Amino acid sequence: MLDGDPFLYFSDLLVLMVVVVPLYFMTPWAPARQLLLGLAGAYLLFLIAPRLLGFYLVFWLGAYLLQLAATRWRDRPSSWVLTTLLVLLTLAPLVVWKLRPEWSVTEFNVSMNAFVDRLSPWTGAIDRVRDLILPIGLSFATFRAIDQIVKVRLEIVPPLPPLHQFAYGFFPSVLIIGPVIEYTEIDDGLDRRVRWDPRDTVSGTLTIGLGAVKVFVLAYLLRGSQDVFSLSTRGGSPLAYWLELVMFALYFYFNFSGFSDMAIGSARIFGFRLAPNFNNPYLKTNPQAFWNSWHMSVTRFAQRNVFVPLGGMRAKTQYVAIIATMMVIALWHDLTIPLVIFGLYHSAGLIVHRWWVARHPVPQPRSPVRRAGANALLFVFYLLSLPLLLLDLTALPDFYGRLF
Repeated sequence: MLDGDPFLYFSDLLVLMVVVVPLYFMTPWAPARQLLLGLAGAYLLFLIAPRLLGFYLVFWLGAYLLQLAATRWRDRPSSWVLTTLLVLLTLAPLVVWKLRPEWSVTEFNVSMNAFVDRLSPWTGAIDRVRDLILPIGLSFATFRAIDQIVKVRLEIVPPLPPLHQFAYGFFPSVLIIGPVIEYTEIDDGLDRRVRWDPRDTVSGTLTIGLGAVKVFVLAYLLRGSQDVFSLSTRGGSPLAYWLELVMFALYFYFNFSGFSDMAIGSARIFGFRLAPNFNNPYLKTNPQAFWNSWHMSVTRFAQRNVFVPLGGMRAKTQYVAIIATMMVIALWHDLTIPLVIFGLYHSAGLIVHRWWVARHPVPQPRSPVRRAGANALLFVFYLLSLPLLLLDLTALPDFYGRLF
């Protein structure tokens, strides 16, 4: 199992919640509730492989220590240089994994198995019968840890105490497929006594149900569309390629947003109201609205930590900030040349849109025909970028040649 199986993870989570949720609401002490949340997430990682749990214990201990370092250096003249160093240290495991995936997978599995084996031979024996895995969820965990360090540095939140760190790092709903939650989304619920609210249970259950329909009905019916990226070895008309690409775009959305809904819904049952991660992106009419609606937790992270600091709100620096922001979003998926092209492609779309609207304001209200035309144009623009996410550089010319 080189990749995590979100279905198995959420199946385990929902079964575990039958026991954990009643205990959570019956526990009157905030530290005990924080410990319970962290233990629930830790147990779910243990079920995948004890070595994965061992890895994240080390990772979040590192994040805890780095945030303390950020507070010690906060008032020094070189504090931003030192904070940048802390961010780079947090990024290091993810960058190594992306740059040297084969070595990283081998080293991760061997070294972390040895680590858990030293802690407990019994646990090490369990770990050895697990399949080979990647450091599942590391992309999400890395952005969450960076966001924590930056917020502590800016004094938006105080340094997290150990139990708060444990509950945030191992928050059970978001460990392997996101969204990239902020600590400020859950801090109030960690500290105050949360009373059971049937409305949260109903809303969370409905959200989980909606996500399940997206994943196990709509995405399941469209799963064959993934073959569009293997069609370069076979014949086919351009129209067939376009239709397959459209179906894959729908599959991609339903699958990803469905699991996000399940994560948000399960958190809601615990009483936590996480921000939405998708907002009908395929119905938008311009690139800016699309990116403000697609995988919104990553977009919000990049806006806070890249776009605004680099001057995205100023006319002279806005375009540089847009390029940097899109490159962070693109390279978060992987460090490859096609994803560099992906980032530049969508940067160009955002810049051209911003430049055009500044000189040709969009009339309001727009007619349904013009809105539909803008929506179709944006969707085609997005479709053309999908091969960059999934194909090697050498396969791209052939694929695009067959499209046209």
